[in-house]
Amino acid sequence: MTLNLLHLCSRKQPARCSTPACSPRHEASDRGLNKKKNKEEKKKNRFLDFLRAARSGNLEKALEHIKNGIDINTANQNGLNGLHLASKEGHVKMVLELLHNGIILETTTKVKLPVKNNLTYTEKEIILQKGFTPLYMAAQENHLEVVKFLLENGGNQSIPTEDGFTPLAVALQQGHENVVALLINYGTKGKVRLPALHIAARNDDTRTAAVLLQNDPNPDVLSKTGFTPLHIAAHYENLNVAQLLLNRGANVNFTPKNGITPLHIASRRGNVIMVRLLLDRGAQIDAKTKDELTPLHCAARNGHVRIIEILLDHGAPIQAKTKNGLSPIHMAAQGDHMDCVKQLLQYNAEIDDITLDHLTPLHVAAHCGHHRMAKVLLDKGAKPNSRALNGLTPLHVAVHHNNLDVVNLLVSKGGSPHSLGYTPLHQAAQQGHTDIVTLLLKHGAQPNETTAVSMSHQHLMSSLE
Repeated sequence: MTLNLLHLCSRKQPARCSTPACSPRHEASDRGLNKKKNKEEKKKNRFLDFLRAARSGNLEKALEHIKNGIDINTANQNGLNGLHLASKEGHVKMVLELLHNGIILETTTKVKLPVKNNLTYTEKEIILQKGFTPLYMAAQENHLEVVKFLLENGGNQSIPTEDGFTPLAVALQQGHENVVALLINYGTKGKVRLPALHIAARNDDTRTAAVLLQNDPNPDVLSKTGFTPLHIAAHYENLNVAQLLLNRGANVNFTPKNGITPLHIASRRGNVIMVRLLLDRGAQIDAKTKDELTPLHCAARNGHVRIIEILLDHGAPIQAKTKNGLSPIHMAAQGDHMDCVKQLLQYNAEIDDITLDHLTPLHVAAHCGHHRMAKVLLDKGAKPNSRALNGLTPLHVAVHHNNLDVVNLLVSKGGSPHSLGYTPLHQAAQQGHTDIVTLLLKHGAQPNETTAVSMSHQHLMSSLE
């Protein structure tokens, strides 16, 4: 045993490190850093524990942290403090205690937050705006009592998110009627992307709209773009709100700077019941936009046959012209809406009506390459050789756009390849449309016919080589 002890004692001890890093001073420094790090880690853990208590509504735990001197205004890396979390979860007593202990009321978040929709959260429902206040979060989650206490303690409902939404806007969007009413009663001055009544009109939310109109009886409040709630209701085809607004005195013919009335919008959308409602309430049937489009133009351009019939039965001017001289039949031809053209012709629309440039509906169909539309017009008696102010016929136009089917149709229906001066064959040759050149030659076009400057088709063809 003695030998073993002597043997152990005789072992060499490791040499003491003589580098600066191993000096007593350095070792003390390391111990100090570790101590500081541990202290910060404990502080962080205490704070996270406090946030968990606020979020879960564990009042006893939260008060214990407050008693021990925790900074209740400190937020996590996402900008969320205890008041945000308590407000979002609807913990009224927690909110009261935090306010009583001096938490800052208007702190905003830094991050994107999920919006509750139909009681579920999904990745797709994450919205882009930042800057949520506790009041916004409580309004969003329909926590009425929390909203009330925050307002009573000075919560500012005019503070918008980065995207311009206020607590009222999000409450309207989510359909939280009681929260909406409470916010309105406290007086909302915050601006949102759409005024509150417009949001109700968009959602066809008559109950919210009625509450809003009780507090502010003006049904024609304007959005930034100059539209009224009735415009919005017409666009979204929301009949219930439209009726409510009209019953409360909304101006059925309100005209913003662009001249678009609710009837223009309803005619473009094609909602028969909405159009009838507006007409029954006195909508001006010949109202014109800034570009002088009537509701009939809007219906024709969008292919709404039934709306065309209703408007014409109510006396809509069938030959009304836009600034460029387009009539409803031009619009229908442009959109390739054959049934609309037939309907307009039944009401005696002029089939060869001309624009300021003397373009007929057939010119328009040829330009767009609408073969079936061109056939309908020709079968109904459209003149195949009508000339625009620049002398071009529908055949010229079809050739220019290389619409072979339309060219073939026009030639078969009497479109002349022998137009004086600059013929369709000149044009086809100049543009290199070989198939059309062949077709025109088969129908008797003269290959040696000259233009006004004595350039033959061969010269034009050679100039392309």
